[in-house]
Amino acid sequence: MKRWMIWSAALLAALTIASSAAARTYAIYYDAIGGHGTTIVLTNLEGEKTTASLSAYSSGGEEVAFVEVSLAGFASEAVFLEERLEVQSGRTWGLVRVETPGRIALAAWIRDEYGWLSIENLSTPLTVPDETEYSGYWFALNYANTPNRTTSLSLVNPLDEQIIGEIYLYDADGNRASIEPFELAPFSSAYVVLSDELEVTEATWGLADVHVSRPILLAAEYMDAAGALIDVDVVSRFYLVEP
Repeated sequence: MKRWMIWSAALLAALTIASSAAARTYAIYYDAIGGHGTTIVLTNLEGEKTTASLSAYSSGGEEVAFVEVSLAGFASEAVFLEERLEVQSGRTWGLVRVETPGRIALAAWIRDEYGWLSIENLSTPLTVPDETEYSGYWFALNYANTPNRTTSLSLVNPLDEQIIGEIYLYDADGNRASIEPFELAPFSSAYVVLSDELEVTEATWGLADVHVSRPILLAAEYMDAAGALIDVDVVSRFYLVEP
């Protein structure tokens, strides 16, 4: 009887590990609007061969590219999204989800016609917290809405459920400048141009604090005085206010 219990426990543990491994999902942000492009680099973090399935979604939540990749131990492969996109002229942006039974790292290299603008590195799988007593999840970043620098926000839903939230904007003195509610359908994205919401002045900069019902990807796109994109920063870690 004891031997049966030991084998049953071992089998349950093996199935749990296999199920956990098969469920690894990664989420990263891409931009292929106009002259922008994104290359996704997938790297195998283990010594054994693994496979990965990459899906890119438009801002409306529709799947616009699907790629299957095979990776030898510790090998890497680059996927140029513009070559895979199923939309006219590649004018799209939003979510890339990668599913794999292995353990991988991702990098999103974003560029314009002149060169590379930013690199986002990711090695942590997407995790969805269990239902808790928290009133929501918060994501924070610095914004500028001045004559020399402006910021736009991309809000990306990596989950297969609807997410609601609000954007709270504060100036450098701590005064609330704006509140913008939003809803995100599964795998969809929203884009907010802060210069459309706020007055452009030397003093208009500070905190963008985003409150959501479930975790998202929050991307800040920073532009120069001419409106050219100079950097992209993606915030994927949230903070909690309570309990």
